[in-house]
Amino acid sequence: MSRKATLDRQAVQKFNSRFGHLMEVFPEARAEAVRTMGQAAQRELNDQIRRADLEEEAKGTVISWQNLRFGSRGGYAALSALKSSSYRPGAKPKSWNGTAVTVKQVTKWLERGHGVRKPAPGSARAWVRVGRSGLNKYTGLRYVKGRMFYSWTKMKVQDHALDAATEAMKTFAKEIIKMKLERYS
Repeated sequence: MSRKATLDRQAVQKFNSRFGHLMEVFPEARAEAVRTMGQAAQRELNDQIRRADLEEEAKGTVISWQNLRFGSRGGYAALSALKSSSYRPGAKPKSWNGTAVTVKQVTKWLERGHGVRKPAPGSARAWVRVGRSGLNKYTGLRYVKGRMFYSWTKMKVQDHALDAATEAMKTFAKEIIKMKLERYS
């Protein structure tokens, strides 16, 4: 399996062909299917974050940082982290390379992993943290493995898209039948 999660082209074409003829009759069909798919993908992402190896209170915080956005005409749904600062009132602001750490950066580090700096000499607590991190066998540097909750979610989004398309087709098929019955009665 490749490192990049991609959708199968034939499945996407099948998805689009299902909605081709409905676009003229019911323009909201695609928007409803995309909305349903986006919400299902967000539920899957939240489940992946809950299963991740994080502290319990951190899981809720990371879930609250995720944002589901929709296109203006319902053409797409996107999940991404907020672009705001991770600063909490009463806490010392965190910085990285002289700039404030954003929620988006923290989410990226949790997703992909990050390096671990060497602990200060004599700091027992820091050495315990280093012991839990991995060791790169080529460079000898320590790192924290990524939780990959976005990557796992990407792999399941195609199934959610097809399910949403099927449900939308059922709903709008019922509407078409109603319209035909009203026309003949």
